[in-house]
Amino acid sequence: MTTTKLAVLAVAAAFAVPAYAQMNIPGVTKTKEVEKLSKSDISKEMVFKKSDIDACKDEAKKKEPKVSGNLAARFKVNPDGTTTDITMVDSKLQNSAFGTCMSNKIKGWTFSKAKQKSESYDLVTAF
Repeated sequence: MTTTKLAVLAVAAAFAVPAYAQMNIPGVTKTKEVEKLSKSDISKEMVFKKSDIDACKDEAKKKEPKVSGNLAARFKVNPDGTTTDITMVDSKLQNSAFGTCMSNKIKGWTFSKAKQKSESYDLVTAF
């Protein structure tokens, strides 16, 4: 791996801070769970989902090389970090290979835990 790629990964990891905060008490470290994941919290963790999105794009381009557009998916994150309420907002790509792949990937994603279900998060990606 090149130095440039490593530097990019290091910067991405630095910004992808989990949604919980560390409380540093001398001799004791506790993890504090947030009340609810914000859109910003989810966005930070989306850095680690990019490979799933790229894999869906590659797979779909092989099956449907002429299809293009934007895919808009909406989902929420349960308190246990799993995704729920997944919908494809862009109807053009909803039943495409890309839309199907993305729906399946989103179903398998996990995020940091919180006390309450998150608000809706909109993921928009070009295809």
